[in-house]
Amino acid sequence: MAETGELPALGVIPSRASLAYSARFSESWLDALRREGDPLADAVMAELVGDRPVTAVTDLLGEARRRAEGGDALCREFLAACNQVPEWADFDAMATGQRMLAAFPVNMGLALFAGSLVGGSIFIKMTLITSMTGMFGGDSSRRLDETAALVLRMALPGTIEPGGSAHEVLVRVRLLHAAIRRFLVDSGRFSHPVEVPINQQDLAITLGLFGYVNMRSLAQMGVRFNQRELDSFNLLWRWAGHVLGIRDDLLPRSIQDQQAFFIASLKHQARPEKLDARNRVVLDDVARNFSRDTPGVSFAVAQKFLHQACRWLTGNEYVTGMGIEDAGERYWGIRALKLLGGGSYLIWRYVPGGQALLYGLGSRAYRRSLKRMAASKDKKGEYRVRSPR
Repeated sequence: MAETGELPALGVIPSRASLAYSARFSESWLDALRREGDPLADAVMAELVGDRPVTAVTDLLGEARRRAEGGDALCREFLAACNQVPEWADFDAMATGQRMLAAFPVNMGLALFAGSLVGGSIFIKMTLITSMTGMFGGDSSRRLDETAALVLRMALPGTIEPGGSAHEVLVRVRLLHAAIRRFLVDSGRFSHPVEVPINQQDLAITLGLFGYVNMRSLAQMGVRFNQRELDSFNLLWRWAGHVLGIRDDLLPRSIQDQQAFFIASLKHQARPEKLDARNRVVLDDVARNFSRDTPGVSFAVAQKFLHQACRWLTGNEYVTGMGIEDAGERYWGIRALKLLGGGSYLIWRYVPGGQALLYGLGSRAYRRSLKRMAASKDKKGEYRVRSPR
């Protein structure tokens, strides 16, 4: 993709040779983003913890609220910023995007897990930050539950507006990011002349994994949304990015806008050659748990399926260091994902009442999953900073 060329089709993974910066997403601008965290959240974190080291973030939001009620101006400013609804944030217009999240649960789940979360490990610096905090230590299934819970909540009515359960989690995650930035610097685990951990580029890349890359993976599976639907989905995640503290001029104006940013960031930060077999651990952990809980499915079968899903959705060029064998698109798992995606899409697009049917089935499954996650959540809460063992 030349700098002035057109973006590839949504379902096409750009080759590494085609990656390029653009006038808006230049190398120098991306460099500058890496020097900026979230000034407001970071200031609140400094006030909340003072000189104490950050060891837990279970109820930082509750503490911020208590201080705001007591007249603390900085905490009031932070909470007001998280609750501020910009003129462009039309919640009715986001409803289609919410339905999209729930209507394709299997394809959406594989897209987000194998294509976005595991595939996103090509951004080596981001992965390193996560490992430094110990968030990738312990049970990977629990960590995936914490991420999935946010997505599942966002699909349900009344959750994304200020005061809703998904909005609450987004605010908590924003404070979590600030806690991690403080923790890494205070502990000496992160040292860089100019960059800060979980910087603005990292935040926007992560948003792109849930937005553009997610839609790209769905398109690969035969679920090709029209522009109105893509705009609704983008608006939903643009709002999430706003709550998470991403600066306004970096929030995606459209899926295509986010695609251009992501392609430039791939050139800027992606280092697939530095991946290794350790990056497959989360795939293997999920495969092991799935085979244990599913009679008739061996670990080897589940493992190969997840490896191939990751390779196919991420692209061979972007998983080089993982050492995943290419079984080809005729591999049964890839064909099954295409068949399921294409069939679900036909119902969504052409069957009267199909969208309501798919959303109803998916949202009920999401509610059951949220109840299961709540039952298994530990006493310390969902989000905390943990030191590596």
